Amino acid sequence: MAVQRRPGSRGRTTPVAGRHFDDGRSLQAFADRVAVRCHRCDTPGWVLASWAPYRWTARFRCTGCSAALDSVDNPWVGPVRLDGRRPCGHCGHQWLSVHQHRPSATTGVPGTLPAECAQCGRSSEVSVTVRPLRAGDPADPHFGLPLRLVEPTRAGLLWAYNTAHLQALLDYVNASLRESRGVHRSMFSRLPGWMKLARNRVAVQKAITRLIASARIAG
Repeated sequence: MAVQRRPGSRGRTTPVAGRHFDDGRSLQAFADRVAVRCHRCDTPGWVLASWAPYRWTARFRCTGCSAALDSVDNPWVGPVRLDGRRPCGHCGHQWLSVHQHRPSATTGVPGTLPAECAQCGRSSEVSVTVRPLRAGDPADPHFGLPLRLVEPTRAGLLWAYNTAHLQALLDYVNASLRESRGVHRSMFSRLPGWMKLARNRVAVQKAITRLIASARIAG
């Protein structure tokens, strides 16, 4: 919603037509209910989460295949990054480094990857560590499940966690004047550049409207 600060309100806001005020909310403000698809059977579902200082507690239950995920088990089924570094196993002269992305942590992630030494030309196996990849493909922040509210546009890929997230994006895009209290870690300050351009406004508005309609139908 378009907003403006009240004098002396310490950040409280009131709606003002045509204006948007960045109240400093981060993307995590919308992460308590995330529309997703099951990583096993693609059935639509929800990740439900709650924040208690200083961690999230989240769960997912698939109504299609009965897959279950709980944050207490620290599962991650989404994209991962594999990194490793060691001396050459043959000449010991050069450091060997490997870096790889995998689309899912459930598709046979290896414990080692081969790397060729630039000095002796021979290959050695490098042990890798596996880390969740939380940037890139649209995925829920708790388990890495693929998001359900995703819509391609001519400028870029639009995605959201839920209808409240979509409405916040629509309010931002609709505003002719955007104001901020200078919070550089807010969700709005981190939106991709193409979403902020006037020439993309109509396309983004239409994409958000379609996603809101589909979210209401799906429930």
